[in-house]
Amino acid sequence: MNYAAISKETFDLLYKSRASLNHSPLSPTIRVLAELRVSQINGCSYCCRLHTDEALKICVQQEKLDNLPVWHNSTSFTEEEKAALQWVESVTSLDEALGKARVHLLSFYSERECVDLTACIGIMNALNRIVISLRD
Repeated sequence: MNYAAISKETFDLLYKSRASLNHSPLSPTIRVLAELRVSQINGCSYCCRLHTDEALKICVQQEKLDNLPVWHNSTSFTEEEKAALQWVESVTSLDEALGKARVHLLSFYSERECVDLTACIGIMNALNRIVISLRD
C-alpha cells in the first residue's frame, strides 16, 4: 500500500515535522541514534536500514551502531548519550521510570533539546507503526 501517496497531506506534515528537527540545537548524532533505537525497539527493518545509512553519512562510529541494542552495557557511549537512549526507551515504552529518566536527561540537555528529542521519538514511533502496519 502506498500510504504516503494515499494520504499525501498527512505524510507531508509528518515528514516536515521530522525535517524541522534539523534546526534543533540537539546534535544530529543524538537524533539519528534515537531514531535508530526507536526503530530497533519497534522492529521496523526499513527504518533501521534508513537510519543506519543516515548515521554512517554523518560519521557515527560503526562501534556505536553495532552496540546500540546493548547500549546499557557498552562503553561506546558517553553518559550524555546513555541519558538520551534511556529517554528513548522510556518514552517508547511509556515505562514507570519516565519521570526519573526525564530528570536524568535534563542534567545533560536543555529543555529545548529535551522537547525536541521527545518530538523526534514520538514522530519516529508514529512512522514505525504506520510502516509496519501498512507495508505489504
